[in-house]
Amino acid sequence: MKAVILAAGQSSRLYPFAKDKHKSMIKIMGKPLLEYTVEELRKNGIKDLVMVVGSESSVEDYFSNGKKYGVNIEYVVQSEPLGMGNAILSARKYIDDDFLLLHSYHFDAVDFIKDLTKTQNNKSKITLLAKERKDTFSQGVLSVDKDRVLDVVEKPVKGKEPSKLCIVGIYLISKDFLNELQNTPVEQYQFEKALSAFAKKNIVKFIEIKSDTVSLKFPWDLIQVKNYLLKNIKRSISKNASVAKSAEIIGEVVIDECATIMEGVRIKGPCYIGKNVTVGNNTLLRDGVCIEEGCTVGAFMEMKNTLVMKGSKTHSGFIGDCVIGENVRIGAQFSTGNVRLDRKTVNVVVKGEKIDSGIKNLGVMIGSNVRVGIKSSTMPGVIIGENSIIGPLTVVLNNVAEGTKYYTKFAEIVNKI
Repeated sequence: MKAVILAAGQSSRLYPFAKDKHKSMIKIMGKPLLEYTVEELRKNGIKDLVMVVGSESSVEDYFSNGKKYGVNIEYVVQSEPLGMGNAILSARKYIDDDFLLLHSYHFDAVDFIKDLTKTQNNKSKITLLAKERKDTFSQGVLSVDKDRVLDVVEKPVKGKEPSKLCIVGIYLISKDFLNELQNTPVEQYQFEKALSAFAKKNIVKFIEIKSDTVSLKFPWDLIQVKNYLLKNIKRSISKNASVAKSAEIIGEVVIDECATIMEGVRIKGPCYIGKNVTVGNNTLLRDGVCIEEGCTVGAFMEMKNTLVMKGSKTHSGFIGDCVIGENVRIGAQFSTGNVRLDRKTVNVVVKGEKIDSGIKNLGVMIGSNVRVGIKSSTMPGVIIGENSIIGPLTVVLNNVAEGTKYYTKFAEIVNKI
C-alpha cells in the first residue's frame, strides 16, 4: 500500500512559526516532524510514499529519494495552495490502488492503520477516522448511520451540526474516489465536497476513536506535539555530555551530545536537552521541556512544558507552557503569565480572530529572532511576531506584529534634594 503525505500549504494559522518552511519541517527533539511520520510508516511496512510539497524545496532537499530512511519517495509539487483536493489529484499518476492519506505531521497514524486496513474487505470504498468533539465550528462534521458516513458538513452553524463526530484527517481511500474528486470544482473544500457526494453513492465508513490524535493547526498545538513525542523517550545521557555531580536528572530525560548541565540543575522528565545545549546553574526544567540544538538556558531559570527552538538563549526567570522560536534572546528576570486569573481557558487572537485555545495553561508564543529586554513579562496566549524587540520593564498585554518595537514608556525623574 502507498501513503500519500500532504506536505504543502501555507500554514498561516501557525503564525509566528513555519513562515519560511513547511510546518512539517519544524524540529522537535532534533528531527523534523515529517521524519517521525516517515519512520513510523516504514516500521509498519508502508515504504512507498508520495509527498505533495509546495514550491519551496526544504522537504525534498532533506529527504531526497528516501533511501536513507528505508523508503521510496516520489514528489509532486503543488505550486499554488489550491486545497487538499487539488493536492491529491496532483499525485494521481502515482496512485494505482487503495492508498493511505495523511498529513505530514500525522506520525501517530500508525496507531490506527491496522483498524483502517481491516475495512478493505467489507466493501467500504473509503474509511476515515472520526472523533467526537465539543466544538465543531471549524471542523468537517459527519452525518452518520451506525458506522456509515451519509454526508460531510464543513464548519456547520452552531446548533445545526448533524453530529459531534469530526473528521480527524487520516483516511484509507479507494482509487475510485479520484474520479469523483476530478469532477468536483477546484476550491478550498473540494475534497470535502467530493467526499460528501461520494458517500451518497458508495459505502464510506468511519472508525470512531477515543484518544486524541496529533493536530498542528495553531501555534500552541506544537506543545501537544512535543508532549506526544516526549511520551515515548527513554532515559539517555550522551557520553560526550558534561553533567555536574550536583545536578539531579530525574526520570525519562534525554541529554544529547556535547550538552553541558551545570551545578545545581534539576531536570524532571520527560525532557529533552539537545546537542550543544548549556543549562546554567540552579535551573529547574520540568513537565515536558524540550530544548533544541545550540540553546542556552541561563542560571536560575524555571522552565515548564515548553519548546525552545534552535539557537535561542534565555537568562533567569520563569517560562511556562510556551513556544520559543529560533535565535530568540531573552533578558534576565523574564516571566510569562500562563494562567488566567479567573482560571478559564486562554483565548488567542489568530489572524484577527479571537479563538478559545481550550487550554487553561498557555504562555507566550515567540517568533524567530526576537529580542526581549530585562524584567519583562507576557500575558497568557500572547503571540510575538519574528524580528521584534520587547523593551525592558515591559508587560506585553496583546499580540505584537513582526518587526515591531514594543515597550512601556516611563519617565526618568531626577530632583535635587
